[in-house]
Amino acid sequence: MPKNMGSMPEQWGAFRYNETTKKFEFVASKKVQINGVWNVIISSYSNSAYLVADHAVNFTDVQKHWSQSFVQLAAAKGLVEGVGDGKYNPNKAVTRAEFTAMLVRALGRGIPTGSVTPYEDVQPGAWYFDVVVQAKELGLLGFASDKRFMPDQPLTREEMASMLAAVITLEKLPITKEFINLNGYKDIGNVDAAFLENVRLMIKLKIMTGTGADTFDPKGATTRAQAAVVFIRLLQVAGWID
Repeated sequence: MPKNMGSMPEQWGAFRYNETTKKFEFVASKKVQINGVWNVIISSYSNSAYLVADHAVNFTDVQKHWSQSFVQLAAAKGLVEGVGDGKYNPNKAVTRAEFTAMLVRALGRGIPTGSVTPYEDVQPGAWYFDVVVQAKELGLLGFASDKRFMPDQPLTREEMASMLAAVITLEKLPITKEFINLNGYKDIGNVDAAFLENVRLMIKLKIMTGTGADTFDPKGATTRAQAAVVFIRLLQVAGWID
């Protein structure tokens, strides 16, 4: 960064220029000061043109919301986008397709290697086709059935835990052997057995928390606010962003 910069902006982001879409998109980055000069270290799977920018984002409907700091940081870094008119709609449910698109964007792995539809209800031409194909290739969609993805169905919190745990496995991130007891959540028995260890891992890594002091709400729909929070926490745990 310029030598005369005394500090980095509170809301800054690094962006990769996508030659296909002609847009800048999120790229993982961290700031570090070397010999008194601020530097930005970018982690990318492609050789691209990059931009580092002061990118403050404020939404009128999150000013007093519990997720405000996470939503604004996620938006500043290009992980999430508003819904228009200066709003984010934090309490709106996120569909399976929408969360998959955001997660694939966060991973920055590039384009999928194949083009064969992985599910009968995910067809070429759908806005989410490429991201679902890529997520399937990366092993992130273990919760979905063999034939149907149901892209417009709200993603449940236990399904979100499954996808995030798959990222931990994909990136081979270190995990401690510490055992976390989930009995403090009175509704933990409602978690599908297939997702229980994923939920435990997310709580252990502090990527996900309960929706209340003693509830996890595994069958509840993931909200846009919750999505922004877990993306920031996941990338911080991975060491990809500050």
